[in-house]
Amino acid sequence: MVQRVRFFVGLLGLAGLLSAPAAHAQTLLPDTVNLQEVQVAGHRYTRYAAGSRVQTVDTLLLKRQPGITLADVLQQRSPLYLRSYGNGMTATVAFRGTASSHTAVLWNGFNIALPTLGMSDFALLPPTVNTQVSLQHGPSGALHGSGAIGGAVVLENPVSFAPHQQVRVQQELGSFGHQRTAAVGSFSDGRLALSSSFTRTATNNDFRFKNITAFGAPWETQQNAAFHQNSFAQEVHYKLGQEQRLSVRGWYVQTHRQIQPSMGSANTHAVQDDENLRLIGEWQGQIARGSTTVRAAWFKDRLDYRDDGTLSLSTVNTYQSQVEHERQLLPNLLLQVGGEGQLFKADVGGYGGKTEEQRFSTYGWLRYDPLPGLQLSLNVRQAWVQGFNPPLTPTLGANYQLLENGEHQLTLKANASRSYRVPTLNDRFWRPGGNPALKPESGWGYEGGLVHQYKGGQLSGTTELTGYGLRVNDWIQWQPSATGGYSEPVNLRTVKGNGAELDSRWNYQFRQDWSLAAGVAYAYTVSQQKLPDARAKLQDRQLFYVPKHKVAGWAEVRHQSWWLTADATFTGQRFTDNDNNNWLEPFALVNASLGKTFTWHSFEAQLMAQVQNLTNTVYQTMAYRAMPPRNFRLALSLQWARPGTSRLNP
Repeated sequence: MVQRVRFFVGLLGLAGLLSAPAAHAQTLLPDTVNLQEVQVAGHRYTRYAAGSRVQTVDTLLLKRQPGITLADVLQQRSPLYLRSYGNGMTATVAFRGTASSHTAVLWNGFNIALPTLGMSDFALLPPTVNTQVSLQHGPSGALHGSGAIGGAVVLENPVSFAPHQQVRVQQELGSFGHQRTAAVGSFSDGRLALSSSFTRTATNNDFRFKNITAFGAPWETQQNAAFHQNSFAQEVHYKLGQEQRLSVRGWYVQTHRQIQPSMGSANTHAVQDDENLRLIGEWQGQIARGSTTVRAAWFKDRLDYRDDGTLSLSTVNTYQSQVEHERQLLPNLLLQVGGEGQLFKADVGGYGGKTEEQRFSTYGWLRYDPLPGLQLSLNVRQAWVQGFNPPLTPTLGANYQLLENGEHQLTLKANASRSYRVPTLNDRFWRPGGNPALKPESGWGYEGGLVHQYKGGQLSGTTELTGYGLRVNDWIQWQPSATGGYSEPVNLRTVKGNGAELDSRWNYQFRQDWSLAAGVAYAYTVSQQKLPDARAKLQDRQLFYVPKHKVAGWAEVRHQSWWLTADATFTGQRFTDNDNNNWLEPFALVNASLGKTFTWHSFEAQLMAQVQNLTNTVYQTMAYRAMPPRNFRLALSLQWARPGTSRLNP
């Protein structure tokens, strides 16, 4: 521990020494360090993610369907596998064959995963229309902290001070009692910027499904699966001057769900209420020839569950703070250093009392471009957690441009990274079963890939191919207790994985009023553990609910004010037990939408018709959890924008 403290003291000292020649270089190259305005754009992490696969999700769905959850967006626009317990029910994602708790989710710099469960329910995350969604595949502990073993989902809300005014309202109706109402507005006068968003989604979920657990597999009507969700987001940004700004962000989501029972099980009338309040305050300004940012956040997460025989109440207050400083040391050398602290205060019935935990970490991120075609990044983070000793997590990555000849550009990427995950509060304090002696999980990941970019005439596109290897030690798993009667978490196993990922996106402009955009994302995932067979001989077994093959494709044709969009996904076989004796069959889903935009002066109306599950596929993402058949939706939106303002709609 002392050595690690000395290491970070040395790192900060090195930053000070490097700043001395940088100060001299400023007199020679002042344009490389003097920032005329406060930086408000995104890409906080990608500058330091050389060699990593970072995918920007096409947020067209957020703009056309305000209120859509992140679960639906990732299902249709990424190769990630969504583990959903039903339409609108709990939905989690996992990168590269890891568990759902191995995915970090960050909102404007702060991890929003529940500290009790260590994961995020993507059905409870309806991002606003101005949210930028990025996926960083692979370990990234140095950038994102605890939990980023398989990957990270990064949500950022950049601000624009360009003068504008616009308001949009939308109403959507659909099958099975689906209703969605949305209102979005934004304003800026060059100094003050405001944005507001409200959405309400509700559905009865009374669809028909085939009950494969009953004799003859009869068709039945789904019971106890209705839900409604309200979301409100508000942002206020104010320029104190050319070099300073203040920002306040708030995001409140309230969800009431009946818990859909599995096929063949009794309906216990289970209900879950979730309430998530997130508040962030931020100051950013120019200090010491660089950019300094100070953030503070308060999150309140409430989860109440009840059924015919159980009542479980949970409330967690999370207090977080961050301080970071970024400085251009040399024209080709960028450094960011920072620290953050977290305080969890949990009042959970299953703990037998209130619980607190403190976490701290310091980090340093370095970006160095020694040659015009070479970018290097070296990042490191050290965390201190009450009762634990997480490992030092370094990351080293590189991008090297192999070819550039006008139309074609070819780049080689490579990355090696360490990551960790601290046991959750449930892992340690749940009664009975919690194990305070658990070790933090730690993992190493390696990847390499090629990126090809083409731009010629009417056609442009990018294709990225990545291969990777992953190893996670001290994997935490809940299993039946030796004394029986309950489950307990243990550091049970080492999991190894490898695979390949392909992402290709293209745009073609036929004529001035005709265009085509298309993309495909594919993931081949091998994630294995060694388990004994009937003769006690260890065998490699694919982790349950990890498909080896997942494909997502989409295409859109636009003609003047019309558009036609289709997206399709294919999910391969998934085992439902550790022994690989039972599995779910592969399935494919197809969705389509047709829309038209009408404009009149500063007003705009948009009409859109959608078909979900066009082929009427019978499928399951989790065993014995029914999913909706073919269904329809119709949406109408109205928008007003001050002349000269860019519209919300693409």
